[in-house]
Amino acid sequence: MKVLALHLPQFHRIPENDEWWGEGFTEWDNVRRALPLFEGHDQPRIPLGGPYDLSDPKTIIRQHELATKYDIDGFIYYHYWFNGKRLLEKPVEMLLDLPEANREFCLCWANEPWTRAWDGKNHQILMEQTFGGEPDWQAHIDYLIPFFQDSRYIRLDGHPLFFVYTPNKIPDFDAMIRYWNAELEKTSIPSLYVVEFLSSFNLSPSSKMSSAVMEFEPLYSARYEVSNLVKAKRFLRKRLRTIDGLDYDYLWNCLLRRKRAYLGKRLIKGCFVNFDNSPRKGKRAFITKGATPEKFGRYLTKLMEIPRENQEDIVVINAWNEWGEGAVLEPDEANGYAWLEAVRDAKRLASFGEAL
Repeated sequence: MKVLALHLPQFHRIPENDEWWGEGFTEWDNVRRALPLFEGHDQPRIPLGGPYDLSDPKTIIRQHELATKYDIDGFIYYHYWFNGKRLLEKPVEMLLDLPEANREFCLCWANEPWTRAWDGKNHQILMEQTFGGEPDWQAHIDYLIPFFQDSRYIRLDGHPLFFVYTPNKIPDFDAMIRYWNAELEKTSIPSLYVVEFLSSFNLSPSSKMSSAVMEFEPLYSARYEVSNLVKAKRFLRKRLRTIDGLDYDYLWNCLLRRKRAYLGKRLIKGCFVNFDNSPRKGKRAFITKGATPEKFGRYLTKLMEIPRENQEDIVVINAWNEWGEGAVLEPDEANGYAWLEAVRDAKRLASFGEAL
């Protein structure tokens, strides 16, 4: 089974962040400011070797080397397109000129507005998400085609794999995908394999043109799979503006028990390393409690071994480097390479089990 990790390209300077948050801002500023909020709270998380700069090609190559060493098959890079305006595009654009970075990759259009609350909701908007018609569709697919043509770009049955965060927020989404596929045909690229994120914003697929869905964890399980009592407690904590904490084992068991199917769509399984967005939100954070690399490895092995209806042989991990949300596979000072080792060992154990 192929393991892909979501990749956040936030760790380099851009003029927009300088304007909105102060000169030199990157996600590392949030990470550095994090404080422990209760006994045993693992904050701040400190990357092994210190913060890095994703505008440095050596950093990208190093990440791909680590992924190779620990048997992660590829990256899903977040892609930010706002009606022709791009943000945080430099790392993945540099990737096209870095053959040494040899892991496979694909793109996920994170089509949410940027807000000061970091949650994609329409308040305190920094960069509004608007959608154009055919001229924007054309500009967007022209931009994407060089990525689809790269030999490392992930394909399923020959079709470029393309994730979209919230298709239900994009007007005429199906018409846009049909338009894109017609343009791809002109360049001899097969039609897209579109995957819809399912998360706290959307329970079910919304597009006739998508091929599959991916359950974005832990937000999907925390919203739709927990008991009514847990939902009530979460609601109360949010009203009181206190820490919204859920047990790591409880959420993983919700995930592993799920048997839901999605209107005949193929399924790409999602999972999570950990979650803790207190670097961004302080005491209003959502935190999964009790995570360890050992638990993660055991649960990941089970996830790969338990079959689901219509599943693809792919697991998506949240995430490679969401340091501001505590979803991190990369090595840190507290755990070293343990999270990466857990992925490597889980893949080997799952493969051994399947062979038996």
